[in-house]
Amino acid sequence: MANNARINPMYADTASSARMCSDTTELTISGVLCIPSNATWAVILKNGAGNIIFSASNVAAGAVMPPCKPFKTTGLVIDTLTNATALIYTIP
Repeated sequence: MANNARINPMYADTASSARMCSDTTELTISGVLCIPSNATWAVILKNGAGNIIFSASNVAAGAVMPPCKPFKTTGLVIDTLTNATALIYTIP
């Protein structure tokens, strides 16, 4: 399956600086679920300005990180997605 920003949760399994929305789109993220496919994994999400808004890895967290406290962002870029799938839950 390819990245899909038109569903909730957004589905990401490919990084390479994938833009999930424009740099000016405001989103409220209610949770990020990381599903590792290897013992070594990493997920880094950035906003449209290039600032890290979410980061998780086998070093920083357990095998699967449950949804977090909702937060707002303007723009969403999948900066790093190594050996994992990310489900990004948003509040419409």
